[in-house]
Amino acid sequence: MEFIDTVNNRHSVRDFKSQPIAKEDLEKIVETAGKAPSWANTQPWKVVIATGDSLEKIRSYHESGRAEHSEFPSLHRGSMGKQGQSNLRIWSSGIHHFLGADGNDMYRDSEKLFNAPAIAYLLLPRNINPWTTYDLGAFGQTLMLAAKDMGIDSIPAEEFVFNPSYLHQVLGVSDDYLFAVGIGLGYPKDAKINKFRSERMSLDQYLTIKD
Repeated sequence: MEFIDTVNNRHSVRDFKSQPIAKEDLEKIVETAGKAPSWANTQPWKVVIATGDSLEKIRSYHESGRAEHSEFPSLHRGSMGKQGQSNLRIWSSGIHHFLGADGNDMYRDSEKLFNAPAIAYLLLPRNINPWTTYDLGAFGQTLMLAAKDMGIDSIPAEEFVFNPSYLHQVLGVSDDYLFAVGIGLGYPKDAKINKFRSERMSLDQYLTIKD
């Protein structure tokens, strides 16, 4: 796949098939993501991928209704700025209009962690600065593009990193690291929700070039 096609075709899948992803494919995706740039080449990231029994334990715990907040601060509407709040309203209105009577599917799939057969947990050291979060963002985007290039879809979501105390326990992650974000990986079901595409801003809304 041409790079521009990979970028244009990647989107958030919210309902995955149960089909597992080969271990060597997961390794290749993460290895490719490791080529992402980082400040002073610190490469601060660590990745733990949950599949099989470990993931089913996490999914069951999440479905039980427990709701311990993520270790990374949640992004509330009030801290998004006007541009972010406007885009959120457009997205929310668009997806609910698109789903119509099937609107509850999105929440049902979220409770099941989107049925993803693999979740890549991106970890960061607890003592971080803003440059480190930039590094992890670059790593996460590269990971999702690498997956798409291999025919594997993805979704980054805060739901994956709820109940961090349980995640530390099940996945054997020391308290020196925090769960920054989870990325669901897999193959999409032929579900209505997977056909939705979010509206993107036009270039003139966010680009300024000064001579």
